[in-house]
Amino acid sequence: MSDTAAPGRPVLRAWLVIALVAAVLVGLLAALGGFERRQVRWLEAAPGDEIDAGNLVFRFDAATAQHFTKSSDSPWRVVVTGSVRNPHQETLGPLTGKHGNLRGIQPGADPEVAVDWQAGLGPAAPGSVYNPRRTVPPNDHWLRLTATFRFDEFEPSDTFMVGVSPQEYAANIILGLSETPSWNTDAYALPVQVTVPLTRLPDSDY
Repeated sequence: MSDTAAPGRPVLRAWLVIALVAAVLVGLLAALGGFERRQVRWLEAAPGDEIDAGNLVFRFDAATAQHFTKSSDSPWRVVVTGSVRNPHQETLGPLTGKHGNLRGIQPGADPEVAVDWQAGLGPAAPGSVYNPRRTVPPNDHWLRLTATFRFDEFEPSDTFMVGVSPQEYAANIILGLSETPSWNTDAYALPVQVTVPLTRLPDSDY
């Protein structure tokens, strides 16, 4: 008597083995956290290091934190000092806002990252601590930079972290915004984190 099912048994066993191996791999991947939400990774840089952000090159030295007691909005201001240069052939300004160049990072805070910041470029105007300049000329020379971040709550420590988001010059067609090239956040480049010394300034009555 012939056994017509015999030729199919090795194939069935092979599929069972493949399914078993796949189940083991899936379980191992889950145990190692492979299905958890991917955490943002940062490259590390030291104070004074040059950080190429695509549109501009930054370097940072130090920061100060100050509480403004009568402020009607976020009362804490952290001012990071450093410098910036423009390696391109056209005048460019630092990108601010949600998809801008810089992030102010306060680990453990809620929210942890401040994305809204104000740039100050060059020496301050006479009688003022601010400079109205908003662009960096295309001469590739270093220009003084201050980056002011605002926090509702802030816990001063000895250091403060600044994140730099690399940019790319491309058309933002995917989001349907424009077919004209412009500077946008580079989704494939890792951001850079710089930890600078922080000085706590006395509270201000303003």
